[in-house]
Amino acid sequence: MAAIAKADTLVVTEGTPDYNDNTILTERRQARIRQELSVWALRIGALAVFVFSWSFVTGQGLVDATLVSTPGDVGTSFIKQLGDGTFWVDVAATFSGAMAGLVSGAILGILAGVVFTRIEVLHVAARPFLTLMNSLPRPALAPIFILWFGLGFGPKALVAFSVVFFVLMTSTMGALQGIDHDIKQLTKSLGMTRRQRFFKIELPSALPSIVGGLRLGAVYSVLGAVVSEMVGAYTGLGQRLVVVTNNFQVSETFAILLAMGLLSMILDLSISGLQKLVTKWTR
Repeated sequence: MAAIAKADTLVVTEGTPDYNDNTILTERRQARIRQELSVWALRIGALAVFVFSWSFVTGQGLVDATLVSTPGDVGTSFIKQLGDGTFWVDVAATFSGAMAGLVSGAILGILAGVVFTRIEVLHVAARPFLTLMNSLPRPALAPIFILWFGLGFGPKALVAFSVVFFVLMTSTMGALQGIDHDIKQLTKSLGMTRRQRFFKIELPSALPSIVGGLRLGAVYSVLGAVVSEMVGAYTGLGQRLVVVTNNFQVSETFAILLAMGLLSMILDLSISGLQKLVTKWTR
């Protein structure tokens, strides 16, 4: 009887799959691949439906093609833009202004968020002025900056800075203020100084949210630079957009809008990679 029971145990053991760490990692990798394939299938499907619907309504005359153009004409115009040397000059002008505003706005916004979080009385005193400045419409600021600094690099960088600064300041303050109160009390009971608590606890905990705000600021920096260029500039995608729109070149207008969107996507993807690294580091 003992031999039979032992044999049954061996059969059950042999029939049970070898579920080890390698198996779990393989299953997770396969699940991640299936998820990525599903995501790309949905993206491509949505894009195909959008393009087909656009072609259908213009081809059937439901919408006047002279007002919305067609996907084929927009694609042709976009390719022509890529082959135009002045187009890349405009891209460089917009990108440089957006990056200058993004970098300076991010640095000063993060520093302001840290200072206002650590010195609460200063934040309370400055809050009305910050709200007033943040509520100012950015297109209204562009003519003032152009009046002060001319139709060059300065106005677009300043408009982008005015947007990014408040985004990063708000993200930083929210992240630092959202740290668990019990953790703060624990660090105090352990005798950690304010400097140690900030660099070892508060900053690593807040970094993912700060980088998330940086992704939003990257998109807004392009928007701010383009708005300034639309008001007045020598070069830039915003100025290019105004010219083709005034000439009723609809397909070229959509092609430039597509270029602006791709530029924002590139910045967002770059910072999303940084966000993944920061998230892994802070875990």
